[in-house]
Amino acid sequence: MDIAKFQGKLEEICALGEANGRMLKPEQVKKAFEGMELDKTQLLKILQYLKLKGIVIEGLEGAEEKKEQEQPEKEVKVPLTPEEEAYLKEYLEGVEDAEKSSRNAEELFAALAGGDMMAQAELSQHYLAHAARMAAEMNCEEINIADLIQEANVSLLMALGEETEEEKNEKWLMGRIRAGIREAIEIQTQRKFEDDYLVAKVEMLESAVKELAEDEEDGEAKFSIEELAIILDMDADEIRDVLRLTGDDK
Repeated sequence: MDIAKFQGKLEEICALGEANGRMLKPEQVKKAFEGMELDKTQLLKILQYLKLKGIVIEGLEGAEEKKEQEQPEKEVKVPLTPEEEAYLKEYLEGVEDAEKSSRNAEELFAALAGGDMMAQAELSQHYLAHAARMAAEMNCEEINIADLIQEANVSLLMALGEETEEEKNEKWLMGRIRAGIREAIEIQTQRKFEDDYLVAKVEMLESAVKELAEDEEDGEAKFSIEELAIILDMDADEIRDVLRLTGDDK
């Protein structure tokens, strides 16, 4: 499957959007993915992905507010399922029952700036619940809440451990956690696009092979892979890859 080509086109359209001041025209998006046989649903998902990256599509809702894009966009929260609500409650009870530091956050950040490594550990413990609640606020369909909380925790630990010229305080830390969660969502969203693209390709080829590859009377192959490649306007290696996935690579 030409997933690399899809990834490349996605990166190109994002780069074009950044170069155009985070603004794109619908026809630019359509042109970027020409020849990839994406349906309207897949194109809509790409537009949603671009919105997640902060890129506005001209003519769509919200384009007239482009000047306000400097303000962080409020994430659309996906409600937690009852099971996720129960998981979050149990998780929060666990971290909130853990041993608390005798120092408050301000004291801990000051100690961290002075090289106190114990302050780093105490801060990570102090902000686990904050990170989990932020993950719940940014809940999405692409990642379950347990994994999203894990991503938030990773962002928390990496932020506290990084060397930076910025002053480390609560506002800075919460911003770093939010950025880490958003990046994880973007990566998983792109991965889902790629998976959907792969599934669509497989389904298209399965249907075409069923129609073209076998004779209805004796089941013998009517076309070789090379001939199918010409008929379907696909690369022969790509067809072989799909046939391996479907178990028809005979």
